[in-house]
Amino acid sequence: MALETGTYIDDLVATNPAGTDAKSTLDDHIKLIKATLLATFPNITGAMTKTHTLLNQLGITAAGGTSDTNPASHAFVQQEIATVNAQTATTVAVVSGTTQTAVAGSHYVLTNVGATTVTLPASPASADTVWVTVANSLETNVIARNGKTIMGLSEDMTLNSAYASVQLRYVNSSWRLV
Repeated sequence: MALETGTYIDDLVATNPAGTDAKSTLDDHIKLIKATLLATFPNITGAMTKTHTLLNQLGITAAGGTSDTNPASHAFVQQEIATVNAQTATTVAVVSGTTQTAVAGSHYVLTNVGATTVTLPASPASADTVWVTVANSLETNVIARNGKTIMGLSEDMTLNSAYASVQLRYVNSSWRLV
């Protein structure tokens, strides 16, 4: 049997390789699997430590889907990424204090020598977005949920990665990491 071709995971044929394929073609199948994984997840450079449940909560749904756990096609994910990338913050603010109340559409760069708490908008509209960039090298900055949930959880989010940059979008009654 000829080796299948594909670029992304959803191009793979689950029944390949066939039991009648020569053992010498198995390395080609392994290389194809590796190539599709790398093409499907081009920005993953280290260990993935998130559970499948958490990944399902990211808010990406299949076209026409209504559930956060529907599988999304590669084309749909690429379209969503393009949509997110096309949006720009209307305001960039350097935050040198310990607290900041966020406004939708704004980007906050944290520079305070101590931890900073950014409080999300209290009454967000669907698709409102807030960006936060850690520029103070701390792993103790906090994004306060302000009564809403973040990723479906009723708890504030600690930015425990120095120099991280996160984007949150309000979708389906919860702030979601984008």
